[in-house]
This record gives sequence, C-alpha cells and structure tokens, in this order.
Amino acid sequence: MRPKRELTEIEKKHKKIAVRLAIFFGCLILADFLLISIFFNWADWLALLIFSLLFIVPAYISNASMVITGGGKPIDGGKNFIDGRRLFGDHKTWNGLIKGPLYIGIPVSIGIFLLFLLLWQFILPVVIAANQEGQYVIYNDPEFFEYYFIGGSFPVGFLALIIRIILCSYGAAFGDLFGSFLKRRFDIKSGQPLWIIDELDFAVFAILFVSIPAFFLPEIFWIPDIHIIIFLLILTPSVSVIANTVAYTIGLKEVPW
Repeated sequence: MRPKRELTEIEKKHKKIAVRLAIFFGCLILADFLLISIFFNWADWLALLIFSLLFIVPAYISNASMVITGGGKPIDGGKNFIDGRRLFGDHKTWNGLIKGPLYIGIPVSIGIFLLFLLLWQFILPVVIAANQEGQYVIYNDPEFFEYYFIGGSFPVGFLALIIRIILCSYGAAFGDLFGSFLKRRFDIKSGQPLWIIDELDFAVFAILFVSIPAFFLPEIFWIPDIHIIIFLLILTPSVSVIANTVAYTIGLKEVPW
C-alpha cells in the first residue's frame, strides 16, 4: 500500500468531485435496477448486466492494456494543433494504440469467449428453462443469450464475434485517443482528469465501431439495444470512478482518478 501524499488545492477539488460522482453513479445503477425490475423483471436486469459486460469487456481490457504496452514514439510526433497545444501528448504512443488491443485486449477477449463457447451446452438449457418459466420480459428469446455469449450460430456467429472483439478493442483505443485530443484542447495536462469524458470516451467509440457492420449485415451483427447502451453509459463511468475512489481511499493510488 503506497502512502498518501498531501493533495494540492486543485486535487482536493477533484477529490470532492470524484466522491460525489461515485455516489451519483452508484445511485444511477440502483435506479436502473429498480426501473427495469418494476417495469419488466429483475431477471431482465441481470441479463442486461451480463450482456453489457460481455459486449464491452474487449474495450475494458484494451483500454487498460494500452498503459502496459505504451511508451516509445508519440502518435502526434511532438506536433501542435492550430491552437498551439499538442495534438495528443507524449503519453499517446503508437505502441499503446496498436499493441495494447493486438497483444492483450483481443487475444484475452477471444480466450474468454472460447471458454463460453465450450460451456454453451450447459448454459443454454438454463436459459431455456428460465424462459419457459417466464423469467424474462425484454430478453425472452434464447437468441439474445446466444448472440452475446458466443456470437450466434457456430461457426459464422463466432467468426462475427471475433470481428466484434477487434472493432470493440480498437474502438476503445481510438476513443481514448479522441479523449486525449479533447483534453489538450481544454489545456488539461496528462494525468489530470476531464470528468465523464475520461470515463466514457473509449466506451462510446467501442459502441460506435461495433455498430458499423450492423448497417451492412444486420442478420449477423446487432446494434446494442437502448437498454444496453443506457446501462453501459452508466456502468462504465461507475466502474472507473468508484474503483479509483476506493483505490485512493485505501492507499493504492496517490490521487482519486
């Protein structure tokens, strides 16, 4: 556990923002659960949680892996934008952008879904039984579960799933890059927070990238439904803000972001 250092006045303000956001997003998750449970069924919310995590996990892993594989030549080559500030900064490198998803995000995600493919014969009967008992209102077709767990009918569905993983992983990478571009425009230094944007940029781009093939092959690729999109826009900043706040509180991070 690393010792806490004394925060600057600006950092103290950001700490207050972090705590308030953690409470706010925690309340949003609770509200989402209550609304889905009241108007539909609690099992729908559980399915929603699972589908959202399965959809976004390549983005989460790739976003984290860019820190591990980063370093080297910056993407902007040290050049400035028309406002006189760096395009992205030294921390956004070609190694992080390309190797993060390629070496870690994509292969780890494929490994996770290969495991689900092996377990699908055991998962499917549980889903069918729950549907027969009327547990689901929104997701009352096993096809929803098949799509998010293994991509659809094997082998075409699984090949499409690999494409989704690649798009989701690199969507996250370019979303993070776009977030860095915005931070430089607001003259926010690397390492300083741009609240909400920092937590959502990679997830929004992941959703956009994965949705592209759905316009051309809607029978194979699906655009996430509105419930999943809303939940991801709540879940993603929630995970980031709450995890960072807790890590700071117990001394694992120097700052709560």
